[in-house]
Amino acid sequence: MQLWIDRLNSEAAQAFPEKVTAFRKDMAVHGRFAQPCPTCGQPIQRIRYADNETNYCAQCQTGGKVLADRSLSRLLGKDWPRTLDELEALKKR
Repeated sequence: MQLWIDRLNSEAAQAFPEKVTAFRKDMAVHGRFAQPCPTCGQPIQRIRYADNETNYCAQCQTGGKVLADRSLSRLLGKDWPRTLDELEALKKR
C-alpha cells in the first residue's frame, strides 16, 4: 500500500494527472478479471456488490479461497465453491 501511496504522491507532485483512473497497468490484478495473475498464473476472480466490483487473485491473496459474491453465493447456497478447484469443477459441469 505504501508503495502505491509513494508512486501517486510522486506523480501528483510533478503535475496533476490528466487522465485520472482507478485502473493502472502496474497494478497486479485491478481490472484484470479472468486474466492470469502475473505472480502465480491463476485466473483473476471478481466479486460484485452494488455498483462496484473487486478483482483479486484467490491463490495469492486468499490462500486459494474463493470469496463469496453476495447475490450469487446466496443463490447457490451450499453449492457455492469454496476453493479454486471447486470453482473449476463447477465450470466443467
